[in-house]
Amino acid sequence: MISVIQTKKIEYLASLDKRHSPGVYKKILGTVAGAEQAGYSASLKLLDTKPGFLLKFVKEIDNSNADILIVRSLCQYNFYLIPAFRRAKAQGKKIILDVPTPNTVAVSELADAKTGWKRKVKDLGYLILSGPAPFWFVSKILQYAEESAWFAIGNKSRTSYIGNGIQVASVPERTQVPVFDGSCLRLVCVASLNYWHGVDRLIQAIATFNAEDNRLKVHLKIVGNGASLSSLQHLTQDLDVQHYISFSGFLEGDELYSEYQSAHMAVGSLALFRKNLKSASELKSREYCAVGIPFMVVGDDPDFPEDTKFRVQLPNRENLSDLTDFFRSFDSKYLAFTPTEIREYASDKLDFSVKIKEILKAVED
Repeated sequence: MISVIQTKKIEYLASLDKRHSPGVYKKILGTVAGAEQAGYSASLKLLDTKPGFLLKFVKEIDNSNADILIVRSLCQYNFYLIPAFRRAKAQGKKIILDVPTPNTVAVSELADAKTGWKRKVKDLGYLILSGPAPFWFVSKILQYAEESAWFAIGNKSRTSYIGNGIQVASVPERTQVPVFDGSCLRLVCVASLNYWHGVDRLIQAIATFNAEDNRLKVHLKIVGNGASLSSLQHLTQDLDVQHYISFSGFLEGDELYSEYQSAHMAVGSLALFRKNLKSASELKSREYCAVGIPFMVVGDDPDFPEDTKFRVQLPNRENLSDLTDFFRSFDSKYLAFTPTEIREYASDKLDFSVKIKEILKAVED
């Protein structure tokens, strides 16, 4: 008799509006593709975020025939999934809870959310009072930054800190690199603009630095929309730096990669401290790396040692002089890399084909 090796089934379950979170959606698709590459039978179940989605979410967990379920955290609503997690465990399923934002940070985000006070109190109550309990009923917890002591109670042994991945093949490598002659430094910042990106700090630093008697002038293209867009546009006008800073709105495809082609360096989050984060695993940093463009950020990242030469890590604090001093002492060594050299790092360290092995090893050990 010929024995047949059963292919394990993996299902990624998430509630998400892909139009509003295209980067997250790409990450999820990449995770599924990485699992397929690793030899698993993988699929994605994407639910909307309309009222009633919690009941649908529970039904999907109950009815799934997957051996391994990767569930994207529902933050303050995770407690609602506890009975389904327990039933899944009794059926022999393994559940990986993917927690993109530490709950301790989510507390601050919910407190700052533009919702009515009743909704805010309810959401914060759900999250804080349920605390670490929802995590007790899963096989493995994926975190991308440190969790607070309260939410980590009883969960340390099940928690793996694994940086985000990217599907490198889905991102074109830039084929042109602008010449840097010491007179013009072109930056591009691609983001769903919010306060923790710290673009306001960058605009102020550019205004201060460019007003000085320096040969070098810094130009910035801001690509994206978001909660901070209007305030950033007003700040640019108030500081009278419209000739150095421009806004394109959301771009994708050839239009986006045209901006990468014309920039010397990209910009990641410059204000993680505003979310009380010392480290983060930013999706945008991974895209920059796959594109093959050097970039500047603040804070640590589990996939990039501090001495990574094409990733300039500035101090994670409010001090504006960190940025102006960087421009004053700017050296072409920050740009001394070919796109292929940077992209190779992404292929070796960040691709989902690499990440999925780390994730599944964590749950199968």
